[in-house]
Amino acid sequence: MNHKGTVTLESDRLILRKFKMEDAESVFSNWTSDSEVAKYMRWDAHISVDETKDFLADIIESYNNPNTYLWAIVPKDMDIPIGIISLMVSNEYDMCGEVAYCIGRKYWGNGFMTEALRTVLYYGLREVGFNRIEAYHAIANPASGKVMLKAGMKYEGMMRQKYRSHIGFEDCNLYAILKADIL
Repeated sequence: MNHKGTVTLESDRLILRKFKMEDAESVFSNWTSDSEVAKYMRWDAHISVDETKDFLADIIESYNNPNTYLWAIVPKDMDIPIGIISLMVSNEYDMCGEVAYCIGRKYWGNGFMTEALRTVLYYGLREVGFNRIEAYHAIANPASGKVMLKAGMKYEGMMRQKYRSHIGFEDCNLYAILKADIL
């Protein structure tokens, strides 16, 4: 694979870029402080901007690794982050990756996440050289599965108790896309 790290990507309405420490207030107010956004995640909603600053410091440090793919989702007409999307190498030899994302509640339902996901999938498959990229969502969060389908991923099945969220162990639906799917 040809690792390039987190480079700036652009779609019709979005800029996907590296996070900056100056993003802390927007990140906190748009999603990290929202317990509804954190509901199916592995992290707790932040109770202070300082927690978000620590979170961003870890992200910014990770940009030193060319295998790190972690973007702020920024609408072109807003110039503030409204969400986050990452692409992780799950198996280098098999050229497999996993994508994860979340977006602020007030931006749900307008296609931003689908657009960001599609942009990251195409970058990972075409530019970096992944052969397969997977994603999963808690069954209780079907809107996330709709995003995956709209972005071109295919449903592959259900995984029992795949991870633990605030609710408990979550059964999840698995989706994937292959390089052959976009050629």
